[in-house]
Formats: sequence, C-alpha cells, structure tokens
Amino acid sequence: MVNLTIDGTQVTVPKSFTIYQAAEQIGIKIPVLCYAKKLLPFGACRVCLVEVEQMKGRLIPSCTTPVTEGMVVTTSSDEILKVRKTVLEFLLVNHVIECPVCDKGGECELQDLTYELEVVTNRFVGEKFDHPTDESNPFIERNMNRCVLCGRCVRVCDEIVSYGSYSFVERGFETKIATAFDRGLDCEFCGQCVSMCPVGALLPRPFKFKARPWQLKHVDSVCGYCGNGCTVTLGVKDNQVQTIRFNDKNGVNDGNLCIRGRFGYSYVNSDQRLTRPLVRKNGELVEADWEEALTAVAEGMSRDRGTGIISGGRLSNEEFLLLKEVAAAAGTTNLDHSGGECYKGLTEGVQQVLGLSASTGTFPQVEDADVILSIRSDFYETHPVFGMVVNQAVKRAGAKLLVVSDKKGKFAKLPNAETLLGKPGTEVNILNAICAALLESGKAVTEGVAGLDELKQALTDYAPSRVAEQTGVSVEAIEAAAEQLAAAEKGAILLGYGLSYTANSRELGIAAANLALLSGLADQDEAGLYVCGEKANSQGAIDLGILPGEGGLGVQAMLDAAAKGSLGALYIVGEDPLTSFPDGARVEAALKGAEFVVVQDLFLSPTAQAADVVLPAASFAEKDGTFTNAERRIQRLRAGIKSPGEALTDFAIFVSLLEKLGATAPVANPSDAFNNLGRLNEAYAGIDLNAIGPQGVVWGGEHLQPKVRNLVPVSGCDPLTTRFQLITGSALYHSGTTTTHAKGPLEAVPEPYVELSREDAAELQLAEGDLLRIKGNGAEISLKAKIGARLPKGVLFAPNHFPGTGLNRLYKGEAAVVVELNK
Repeated sequence: MVNLTIDGTQVTVPKSFTIYQAAEQIGIKIPVLCYAKKLLPFGACRVCLVEVEQMKGRLIPSCTTPVTEGMVVTTSSDEILKVRKTVLEFLLVNHVIECPVCDKGGECELQDLTYELEVVTNRFVGEKFDHPTDESNPFIERNMNRCVLCGRCVRVCDEIVSYGSYSFVERGFETKIATAFDRGLDCEFCGQCVSMCPVGALLPRPFKFKARPWQLKHVDSVCGYCGNGCTVTLGVKDNQVQTIRFNDKNGVNDGNLCIRGRFGYSYVNSDQRLTRPLVRKNGELVEADWEEALTAVAEGMSRDRGTGIISGGRLSNEEFLLLKEVAAAAGTTNLDHSGGECYKGLTEGVQQVLGLSASTGTFPQVEDADVILSIRSDFYETHPVFGMVVNQAVKRAGAKLLVVSDKKGKFAKLPNAETLLGKPGTEVNILNAICAALLESGKAVTEGVAGLDELKQALTDYAPSRVAEQTGVSVEAIEAAAEQLAAAEKGAILLGYGLSYTANSRELGIAAANLALLSGLADQDEAGLYVCGEKANSQGAIDLGILPGEGGLGVQAMLDAAAKGSLGALYIVGEDPLTSFPDGARVEAALKGAEFVVVQDLFLSPTAQAADVVLPAASFAEKDGTFTNAERRIQRLRAGIKSPGEALTDFAIFVSLLEKLGATAPVANPSDAFNNLGRLNEAYAGIDLNAIGPQGVVWGGEHLQPKVRNLVPVSGCDPLTTRFQLITGSALYHSGTTTTHAKGPLEAVPEPYVELSREDAAELQLAEGDLLRIKGNGAEISLKAKIGARLPKGVLFAPNHFPGTGLNRLYKGEAAVVVELNK
C-alpha cells in the first residue's frame, strides 16, 4: 500500500493505483475524456493534468501517473484550471458545434466539461472538420467531425473485444480515427465503442432521435439472453424500452455487452407480441379471456394419461419455484427444461466427478489466468461477454489459450492461442488424450482421488499417438496442452452447453471434470471449471430442480410418450421445441399425439400455432425476480415496462393456474418466493433479497471446492468417415430463437445460412449466396451458402436459430450429420 496526500487529504491506496484512481477513492473528481476504468491508461486528452509537489515545474496527467509514497498532489488551482481550459479550447478548434441536433446532447462529456470550466469563447480559430458521416452500419453512426481523438473506441475494440476495427490514421492536424482503408464499419456490432465514446462521434442508430437522456427512466435489470447474466440498464420512455444504456457501475460485466444485449432488446416492443389468451375452437385459435383459457388448461392437465411439463431456461427463479408447485398440483413428476439432454454435462457429468452441478469460480477470476482451455471455439459465440474476459486474460495477462474444437473461431485469432483442431465429435477423445498425457508425464494431481486405476486402464485406448491418428490433432499439441495445464498457477476450463450442443453432453462434462482434477485446476482457490448454460437462467433451473422427479420423464421421454398417445397433455413454457429442439419430427409427432397442448410464450411461435391453448407471457423487461448466471451469481431482475395488452408474467399465470388446479400458491409475490428458494436448494437459504446489490450475490462463495473427487472413465466417439458432414450451433449474433424477433440481431444476420470452406465451395462451384441443397437423415433442406476460411474441408456449419428451415429434421442431436450436397 502507498500513502499520499491529495488536496490536503491523506489516502492509502494500492501501489498499482494512479493518481486519478486515488483521488476517486476519496471523492475528488478530476475531469477526464480519454480515461475509462476498464481500459489501460492512455493519457491522450490531457484534461486530467494535476500538480505534484515533488515534480515542480510541470503538470502531469493523473490518469497515467502511478502513486508513490509521500506524494503530495494538488488537483485544482488557477494554473491547472487555466491549462485545462486551454486544452478544451484546442479540442474545440476543429470540433463542429452542433449540440442541438447531436443525439449525445445532455450526456456529452465534452459538453459537460466546457460548461463546468466556463469555456464560452475560443482564442484559437481553425477550420471545422468536414468528414463524411458513415451511416452504412445499421447499428452505429460514425461522425468523425465530433471526434476528440480520445482513443477510447480504438482501445476498447482492441483490449476487450479483440476485433481491432479502429485505428489512428494520418498525423498532426489531419489525425483521425478510421476503419481499415477508411471503409464502412463492418465488425461484431457489439456497440462497445458507442458506450465508450465521450462525445457524439459514435451513436447507436436504433436509438437516434428517440429521446433525450433526461426523458428516459433508467431501470437496472439482467439481460434475458445467455448465461453470462450481464447487467443491463433499460432506457424506458412511453412504456417501451427505447435503448440499453451504458452502465459500468452495476454488474460483474463492467458495462460490457454483446450485440444481443445492446441491440437485441426490440423484441419486447414488438407488435407481434401475444396480448390475449388464445383457445382452439373448431380447429382455429381464437381470442379468449383468462378465465376461459385457464379453465381449459386446468381441465386439459387433468387428463387420465397424465401431463408433461417442459420449460425454457429464461424463467426467473421465483417462477421456477411456482412451476414446481404447478407440477405437484397436476400430480406429475414429468418436469424438465431446455431439451432434456444439453445440461447433463453438469447434472450428470460434473456431478458424478466433482459432486457439483455448477461452475467452480467466477468470471472476473479468469482475467488473471495463465492458462485457459476452451472446449469448442463456439464458446465466444455462445457467451460473448465471458469471451471478452478471455480476451483480456490473453492480451493483458499473457494467458496461454488452448481451444479444442472442430472449427476455427474468434479465439483462434488471439495471440498465444492454439487450436487443437479435431474432427467433429471427437472432443472427448482429445480431452481423454490430454488426461493420458498428464498421467504418463507424472505431472497429474492424484492425491485423494478415487477411481485412478480404472481411469488409467480406460485411457490405454486414448494414448496421444492413437488419438492424434484418429482426430488429426498432433501428439505434440496434446502433450504440450497437458504440460501447460499442469504448470498453470491459475487456470480455467470452459465448456458451454445448449440445445444445439446436446451430443455427448454428459461425456464432455465427465471428461472436462476429470481433466480439472488431474491438472489440479479444480482445487485452485480461484477459477477452475466453468460450465455455462445457453439461457439466462439455465443455472437457476438446475439449482432449483426443474428436472424429472422420481419416476418422472425427461423431455425426450415425454415427447416419445406423447407421440405414442401414452401422455395426455403437454404444457410448454417459454420454449419453441418445433424450432429449437433436435429431431423436429419427434416434436411434431408429440404435438400431434398429445390430446391437449398448452403453450405459454411471448409470440405465436410454430409450437404455439399447434397448441390448443396459448397463454401470453411477459418478457424479462416486464417482470421482477432473480436470475442465476453461469458463475452462480444471483442478480435482481426488475420490471421496466408493463406487458402489452393482457399478457401476464409467468409468475402471475402460475398463481392463477394453481387456483384452477385446486391448490393455493405458497407465496403471493416474487419477493416472498425468493425467501422460499432455500427449501429447493440450501445454497439459496439465508440470502436476503434486499441485500443483493449491484454486483449480485454468488451462492457458495467465490470458489466451490469439489465435494467428491471421483475420476470416471468415459468413452469418446469414432469420427465420421464421409465426404461431407454437417454440424450446428450458435451464431454470435443470435441466442436461441428469441433474437429472431429482434431487429438488431436480424440486421446483422437476417436469415439462415450454411457455412463451408473455400475448397468445398470451389469443388461444388458455389458462389456466396447460392442455394445449396443438403440431404441427410431422410430429410432435405436448402440454405444459402456462406463461404469462409474457418471450416475444415468436408465440414459444414448451420446455425440453429431460425424457424422454418427444417434444420432440426436433419439434426437429431448427433455431433455431426452425414450429408449429401447438391446445387
């Protein structure tokens, strides 16, 4: 620690602090333009100049100057104010003065500083900039006439997003920030640069001219998409979410968001939202009141052949509590969520090896990791903001990144990254080979571990030389990965799961947990093993037991039973199985075979169109409660707007449905429900809802130690031997099927596609955008071709988000599908 004095006040701070940070600690405000707390110090604007007694004769930038013992700092004096005013005058020489029509008005840092320092005239005269405005991007308007060259956009895109869209070009008075070859902005569209820009040079186009900042009501909540659980601040006006506001003071994400979180909010305002219950009469869905609809649901769930309840992973924890009450009132243990297979890596895989059904560490711990193993390159696509944490670990802390994958991705482009590129479906084989190499080298951690002899015997089939021949990953790469993981002082293993990654889910969970034990990562004080769900509250669903009860059926078994007519009713909440579940033919047969189907959702999805009753539900922006993210962080969900028409929260629907089923809800509101979560999971007991602050509460503490240490042998798969094979998964711009109702993500990727290598495209004489006929598993679909360099020859990739493509008629849950291709 370091002791210093700032404006007469003594302060003790860590020696890593700058003067600016030390001043901030005691409430002294030093003006800045180029500084941002999540970026490395830059010192470009010189607005933050201060005087240090030990450095008489010159002013120094407070944002880049580290504190030293005994330092005496003055942050405000006549001389300092004079220099700051001069700096602002220089910034305004070429800066266009168009505040009345600039959308940044009211929150522009340059405007605020000009007012605060009373810069009402300018001694310097210069020609105003006249750069053309770039409006080619649907999300971000670039007006470099307003730029003050703070470099925040350049740095956030490089340091955190690791895309590198911007750079400084030219020199002297001609200096400006531009894209490559000064073309239009074409990037990930995360909007991080917009959030960092202190002026009106970068603006969010979807929000342009919608409202002024002071007209907005700000509501802190949690993003409704993936398991990252990013805190978002809703900008609300006229009962609509007008924008997502930048807020780096709340949430573990430090204000970082991806395209989905920043620009994917518009679906909550959609005029396609369901606003009244629908009941099928004479073969048609017609509007009804809640009394009629809920009476029909209660009667339908009372059929002799029983009910199956299938939920999505985007309900709140409090709603999951009531959903279990609904199942009990309906007399069923047939309860499951999210496809019934994809989460088994946690509930059966990691649970069997470590005795846990959750990640062991928290996201920020990964920033300081020295070795990170990502299973699948898609991890950045499924969990982009956690991917940004990995970017920072690699680019700032110099972490070594290993990627076990069947295709190249964003992670492969990072420095110190190595992709162990294997054939589709062979990830378990590669993880087993790394375990075998650890044991062979004698560097494995085996003390207190059960099942070692059995694992050693099983791993004789997964010697690195054999797996190298089988998968295409070299022996040297496997052995190097084992050595790096064993040497890691702080390491992390990352595995994502979701509906498009159901293949080998349990096996991957076991293999990853085995590796976490043998490498010693599971017993670290920080980081360790991260298994991250696809949906906003996938972890909450697992924590609270939205799983088959004793004798109950899982999703797949429910679908089979309904198709055979042995399950009378299906109650589907917050999910569109016809689009999102593997094996769409099985889902269709189940919907036809069930005597009664009820769907509770925001939109009239393909599944809802096949229902007997449709109940209009509320979005994440319209409900109170909590979500639990993939690092076990419980965070507050707050309503910002009212639901359209007669739509109700899932909580309110369950309360009314329980009454129709002859039961009484044990709680009347989400606050009371939260206090009851402890009876479903003791880890939630004792947590006070009102004590959940901006950073949330991590149940179990910052690190979970394994409850058991059982090594479990697990078998991999033989790779397909075929000319072409199709894999599926997530695209960066979409999450599940919800984003296909949001304008932002649809602007980036408006339609389905199939991606293939340049070599395959040349062989098939395909050009970008050509229709490609794909046949496999007894089905045939046609998709537009997308040609790139990240896929190995013979492997095709299609994202699973879009309804109506028929993709899940080809994909039935396998790691890869044998396909035939024709133009």
